[in-house]
Amino acid sequence: MSRMNAWVMDFGMSYRAAVGGRELLHLIDVRTTFAVPCTPSYCRSVVFWQEQLLPVMDIASLLGGKSQEAQFIAIVGYQQKRGEYPQFGALMVASPPLHVAVSDEQACMLPETILGWDELAISCFDYLGDAVPVLNLTRLFNGRQTSHH
Repeated sequence: MSRMNAWVMDFGMSYRAAVGGRELLHLIDVRTTFAVPCTPSYCRSVVFWQEQLLPVMDIASLLGGKSQEAQFIAIVGYQQKRGEYPQFGALMVASPPLHVAVSDEQACMLPETILGWDELAISCFDYLGDAVPVLNLTRLFNGRQTSHH
């Protein structure tokens, strides 16, 4: 029997990626975000969650697409190093994430049609005929993102 070990997220405009089964912590209504002036198009707002302000990433915009009207905000947790206290961030999603089981046999190459996945993904798997990148949350929230416009 396979374990549900990944969450596939739809970021709008056919941009999809996954996070680990334990990395998705909470799903909240998009109306709880606050706009932040003078910020890049891929990170224009923050959300207040458990007494913290978290940056809200728009993956579609980050990869060169149009900024999306998200329906939900996915709160994610990650560690930079094993044993370290988790850090948190937020992702704009177009629909509720899908809990799926992924095995090593599903590993595949990153989609070549979209520039930027190589900077944001740690791996990729085939899900129902589509290549689904697995986000590197540490790099996404702590790295140096460059927009691919």
